[in-house]
Amino acid sequence: MKTSTFQGDTTADQESQNALREILASLGSRRNFKLEAGAGAGKTHSLIDTLRHILENRSEYLPRDDQQVACVTYTNVARDEIISRTDASPHVFAGTIHGFLWEIISGFQKTLAQEVSTLPSWGRLLAEEGPIDDFSVSYDLGFRRIRDGVVRLHHDDVPALAIRLFERKKFRSLVADRFPIIFIDEYQDTPAGLAEAMIGNTAPQSTGSTYGFFGDHWQQIYDRTCGTIDHLPVTAIDKRANWRSSPAVVSLLNHMRPELPQAPVPARKTGSVVVYHTNSWAGPRESRSKKGQIPDITLKETLRLVTEDARLRNPIPRDEPLKTLMLTHSSIAGELGFGKINEVFRYNDDYVRKQDEVVAFLLEALEPACEYFRNKRYGLMFDTLKRSRPRMKHRGDKTGWADLFHRLDEARNSGTVGDVLDIVLQQSYFSPPRAVHDRQRKLAEALSVLEPGQVLSEPRQIVEYGNLREVHYRQIIALREYVEEKTPFSTQHGVKGAEYPSVLAVFGGWSLYNFPKMLADFSRRHLLDDEDRKRFERSRNLFYVACSRAQENLALLFTTELPEEALKIMEEWVGPLNIVAVDYSPDGTPRICRPGDASPGPAR
Repeated sequence: MKTSTFQGDTTADQESQNALREILASLGSRRNFKLEAGAGAGKTHSLIDTLRHILENRSEYLPRDDQQVACVTYTNVARDEIISRTDASPHVFAGTIHGFLWEIISGFQKTLAQEVSTLPSWGRLLAEEGPIDDFSVSYDLGFRRIRDGVVRLHHDDVPALAIRLFERKKFRSLVADRFPIIFIDEYQDTPAGLAEAMIGNTAPQSTGSTYGFFGDHWQQIYDRTCGTIDHLPVTAIDKRANWRSSPAVVSLLNHMRPELPQAPVPARKTGSVVVYHTNSWAGPRESRSKKGQIPDITLKETLRLVTEDARLRNPIPRDEPLKTLMLTHSSIAGELGFGKINEVFRYNDDYVRKQDEVVAFLLEALEPACEYFRNKRYGLMFDTLKRSRPRMKHRGDKTGWADLFHRLDEARNSGTVGDVLDIVLQQSYFSPPRAVHDRQRKLAEALSVLEPGQVLSEPRQIVEYGNLREVHYRQIIALREYVEEKTPFSTQHGVKGAEYPSVLAVFGGWSLYNFPKMLADFSRRHLLDDEDRKRFERSRNLFYVACSRAQENLALLFTTELPEEALKIMEEWVGPLNIVAVDYSPDGTPRICRPGDASPGPAR
C-alpha cells in the first residue's frame, strides 16, 4: 500500500511534514512502515524528526521509564550522529546492527549455544570440540574460536543467530517489552532474512515491536543484504524532494529512475553533468580484474586531462576539491603512490582499514609521533608512543630522542619500510607493540630454515610482512594521507551517504561490475532473466550511488569501451552536447575532442 504522492506544486518542506505525519500515523496504529527516500531526499532528517517527536511525547510511545526506542544503524559514524542529534537521550538506544542484535540476544546464553551447533559454518570446529551446550557464548573478537569453555562468534554469526531467535514469538514479545519501537536506518543493508524474522508472520504486530524502515533499495551495494522489502507487510511512504543535488544532477537521476521522480529544492544552481568516454583508444586494454580498461599509464594521463577539463567547463574554483570516486582501492593506490603496498596484501582491509598490526602501528603511532616531533608538540608525541612520562635520567636523553627522530626522518624519506622498522626495533626509548616484535622474529625464523635459492611462500602474514619491508617508506606516508581522507580520492562504495560539491566518478573494469553492459541493457531491463537482472542491479545500484553524491557538478569517466546502445542511453539522459570523447594520438597522448576538432587518429 502506497500512501504518498509528489505533486509538482508541493514544496520540499511540505513533503517533509507530510512524511512525518504519515510516519506518526503508522506508529499510532502500530503499523510497520517503510520510508523510501531516494538519494538526497532527507531520510536522516525525517528519522531525527521522528525521534524528537517521540521524545517530546514519550509517555504516548514509551509508557514505562525503562523502555527505549531503538535506532539501528550500519556505521559508527551514523550511530554517533543520532546520539548527538538526540542529545544522548537515555530513551534512545542507538547502535550498529551488530551492537543492537548482540544487545538483545546475548542474555539467552543456553539458546545461543544450542543454535550455534546448527550453523553450518561451525561444523569443523564443533567436530573437534564436541558438545558446547554448557559453554558461554561471547562476541568480542569477531572471529570464530572455542577455548576455555567460551564460544567466540564471528561477525556473520550474530545476525544468523538473531534470525533464529526472532523466529520465536516469545522472543519478539520480550524484545518489544524493552523496545516498543525499532527503527532500521539504511534498511536495504539489513542482512538477508532478518527483516522477515523481525516482523514475523502477522501485521500489525500484537506481540512484537513496531518497525520503521528508512532507506532506499537502489542504494543496496553489499552482498547478502535484503534490498527491497516490498513483499513485507509495511506501509510505504515516499519522499521525492532532493535537498542535495542541482537540477542537472537530479535530471540524470530521474532519467535513471523514472519510477521515483525527484524534484530539486528551489534556488539551486543549475549545475552540470558531463560524460567522458575512451572509445577511441585502439591499443591493447587490460585483462583479468581490469578487463577492458585502458592501460594504467594511459588512465593516469586521461584522468589528469579529464579532471582539468571538468574544472574548466563548470568552472570549479581552484580551492574547491573535485572529489574523485574510483571503483577499487587498487586503482586509487596507483594514483596516490602506494601501489606497491596494494600488491603486498591479499586483502585491502589489511592496509585500508589497518587490520594488519604493523600497518596500524605505522599509521596510528609512528607517523603521528614523527609529525608531533617536527611540530615540537612533545607531550602529544610521548602520549602517542605510550610514554607520557619519559625517563630523562641523563643529560644526553634529550639529545638521544632528537637523534632518534632525525634518523627516522631520514629513513622515512629515503629508505624502505624495513629500514624504518629496524630503527624502531633497535632503539630503547619507547617500546613498539609486541605484534611488531613478533612479526620480525617469525620472519627471521622462517628465513633461517630456507634452503639456498628457496623463496618463502607461507604463512601468508609473514610473507606479506617480508614484502612490506621492501616497499619504499614514502608509500606509507601516501597511504596515511588516503586513509585519513586528506586526498580527493575515495572508492564508490566508501562514500555512500556522503555528498560533495563536485564529483568525478570513474567507471572501469572489475569482474563484479559491468557498467557498459548495464547501460546497454537499460531499455530492456524488464526482459532480463533472474541472473542477468542481479548482475544488472548490482552495477546499476553502485552507478546510482556514485552519481548521486554530487551537489552541483558531476563528471563521469568511462575507462572501458561503451557500446553504441550505452552511448545512446547516456545521450538521452544528459544530452549529446554533454558527451565528450577523449581522443588519443598515435603515441597514446590523450586530448579532449570537441565539436569541429580534427581527430588525431586512433592510438597504436
